[in-house]
Amino acid sequence: MKTETYERLKSLHDKYGPQEFGKLCQKFLAITFQMAGYSRIVERGVQGVDIDAAGESGEKYAIEVKTTVTKSINFEQKDVEGLQKRKEDGYQPVLAVLRLDRFSDWIFARVDEIKPGSLYIDSLRVYRLRELEGCTGPLFDEAIGNHFHRTMQEAQRYLDNFLRQKGVEVRRP
Repeated sequence: MKTETYERLKSLHDKYGPQEFGKLCQKFLAITFQMAGYSRIVERGVQGVDIDAAGESGEKYAIEVKTTVTKSINFEQKDVEGLQKRKEDGYQPVLAVLRLDRFSDWIFARVDEIKPGSLYIDSLRVYRLRELEGCTGPLFDEAIGNHFHRTMQEAQRYLDNFLRQKGVEVRRP
């Protein structure tokens, strides 16, 4: 990610804290998929898989989103089970991880062979979906640039409204 993106994300993390920051990043990622041309997107602020994204050419991803400031994340059994349920509907299960650190980018990893537990982020590199990372990385920077100021003011409410305007199904508790 660009340095400017990192600094903006750090500001959001500092203002809203780690839990809210994770939810904001999830919504930014949904915006990114919309910008990448995915036509059917569901973003869930409730239990279950965080994002479903289906493209015009048939690709379908069920995405569990994790953000952290450390070198590891917790990938729980409930995450695995939720992703497996979406696999039954033809979605490829994906773990999307963003470490809030300079020069970090999203890692999108196939989860078929990943066991639940505490995972070092670097251990996910072998499972990476590089093509997906390549097409979403620059768009994520753009999404942050376009929506940072309003998100600093209104947080999830602004992003939810924007996503709905773009045709994304937003499910909130």
